[in-house]
Amino acid sequence: MRPVVSIALAALTVVGLCGIGEAKSLEEILKEKGIITEEDYKEAVKKNDLAYYRLGRGITLESRDGKTTAHIGGRLQARYTYTDVDADGAEETSDFNIQRMRVTMRGNLLRKELFYAWQHDFGGSGGATLKDAVIGYRFAEPFSLQVGQFKAPTSRQQLTSSGSQMFVDRSLADETFNLGRDRGLMVTGSVADSLVEYMAGVFNGNGENRSNSNDEHLFAARVDINPLGKFAMDEPSFNEKKPLLNIGASYARQTMQQGESVNSRLTTRVVNLAATTFGDELDWWTATANVHFKYLGLSAAGEYYFANVDPQVGQEYDADGYYLQLGYQIIPETLELALRYSAIESTDTGALKSFEQDEVQVGASYYFKKHNAKVNADYTRHKDDLVAGKDDNIVRLQAQVIF
Repeated sequence: MRPVVSIALAALTVVGLCGIGEAKSLEEILKEKGIITEEDYKEAVKKNDLAYYRLGRGITLESRDGKTTAHIGGRLQARYTYTDVDADGAEETSDFNIQRMRVTMRGNLLRKELFYAWQHDFGGSGGATLKDAVIGYRFAEPFSLQVGQFKAPTSRQQLTSSGSQMFVDRSLADETFNLGRDRGLMVTGSVADSLVEYMAGVFNGNGENRSNSNDEHLFAARVDINPLGKFAMDEPSFNEKKPLLNIGASYARQTMQQGESVNSRLTTRVVNLAATTFGDELDWWTATANVHFKYLGLSAAGEYYFANVDPQVGQEYDADGYYLQLGYQIIPETLELALRYSAIESTDTGALKSFEQDEVQVGASYYFKKHNAKVNADYTRHKDDLVAGKDDNIVRLQAQVIF
């Protein structure tokens, strides 16, 4: 016991002498005094750094065995929007807004297979809102199961984080047809080193932070094929050294009952057009298909959306839309220019007024540290074909940090 007591006394003495000034770890003190060797020091500190910060991932806390972790971070988007509305009596608007202020925590508990995620938004105009709340278990790479609130597996652009977009925000088509977040259960997985990825789930079907008022549910599924290697959910090309290709498709369907509360964007903008006269039930389904290519700073993407609404009373109703976008980083990982066209339209049943709109967007992005610190700017010409001469002009500027 005498050597152990001697080492402890020596350590305490040195700690007392170093009480003022920059604090040193016990391992550093013992190494400096020659009580332990360099090899002993490296072994002692190997898992001693249990709290650290990484840009874009936030503060990480972890147990010594690595089986319990918590990554705490967030994202801030501060946006300016100038809108020249082309309508009689309409005023131009000039607006500063905190578009998103997200705080997140994610990690694993007790074992690496048991994972969780949480995200809250304190930005926008609706006050604090729960966005994601997930508990899941990864049985193997081909199969994970999760439950809670998260995005239903639909369009590629919707599943790509708003912090990883090429423009200030998503396209007109995606804003019209996406399903957004919902509460439910989903299985996910990938095979052959992410050659094929899939997601499939069952949800309440009435949007985020809502309970189901009946026994009907939303069913949604998506498949992605990456023939040239794993393709991240990220729109720009950050100078990839080899070409990457993603081909994906999704399908979702739901039966709505009279008086059911709806909240997703698709049901709000498309299904609700028929909601006042559909009788006791209304069936709708939607599908998307996309292609996305990246190589050496070049990114090209296109996605098609389709929705069919079949009410018990009244005529069947169709709507579709798409976007095409192209971006190129003229200064690799620093300066990017982009162009996008998006359009939406629907059938006209007489009782239900159709919509036909399109937008042309030109954008530029300056990346200080990829998406972790960037500034986006874009100009949009938004046209409503059903209103004669209505061409709105929109200018947006947004700064983003991920911390």
